[in-house]
Amino acid sequence: MKKILLILFAAMLLFNCTEKKTELIILGTVHKPIKGFQPDSLYKILVNIKPDLILFEVDSSFFTKEFKFNKTWDSNENITTVKYMKNFDVDVRPYEFTSRNEYRRKIGARPTDSKALKLLDSMFKKEQLDSVSKQVYSQFLRLNDTLNSFAFYGAEAFNNIEADKISEARQHHKYKELLKIMEKYSVFSETFFVKNNNDSISYLEGYKRASKFWDLRNETMSKNILHFVKEYKGSKIVVLNGYYHRYYLNALIKPKQDSLRFIVKEFYDY
Repeated sequence: MKKILLILFAAMLLFNCTEKKTELIILGTVHKPIKGFQPDSLYKILVNIKPDLILFEVDSSFFTKEFKFNKTWDSNENITTVKYMKNFDVDVRPYEFTSRNEYRRKIGARPTDSKALKLLDSMFKKEQLDSVSKQVYSQFLRLNDTLNSFAFYGAEAFNNIEADKISEARQHHKYKELLKIMEKYSVFSETFFVKNNNDSISYLEGYKRASKFWDLRNETMSKNILHFVKEYKGSKIVVLNGYYHRYYLNALIKPKQDSLRFIVKEFYDY
């Protein structure tokens, strides 16, 4: 009996050692074609990787039942993926938070978030912020400009740890530090936006909800990605995502590598 158990254990150990791990590439992108990142450059990346599955940053409403796009639009990802689907055998699936924009409007996060930011920027330019708030907002602008500049230097410039750190700092400032500034000034709690249902919401509350949704959205996306990691075992999976998401997705997904037997790689590893 002991001999049989040892044989079974050895067989399981051998299987675990030889089983092909799923490869997951969290590929940061720029949605609109610009100098430095266009459909042709993204297409070359996909050809090098040769993915079995492409996860697309939209929800299922953008697909037919056969997982073909039910419409096309002028984004780097859509132009490239449609072309790749024509030339290679690949599955494409959505992984986005369902009806994200409708949801944000429903809870009042939009357009109050952008209106609140516009008001804060106006106060900054008019020298209406205290010295600490001014310093925080200035740092946000510097982080924002730095992160945006990466888009013009090609995919490798915004698919790395340093860019992820700046992205994380930028998003932290946007949704946490700027919110603290808004909480200091009553104008944000006393200025309201009237939604379509005639209900009103303050700029401050709308911005708070936008902040919470940033977390909820990335958590949902990560959960959906891990679903496909389990479903497509032993495959190469490319996750197309606007590169502001990369740091968050990596933080939630990388700790699962050992338990789910997959490995996160960069596109330039191929």
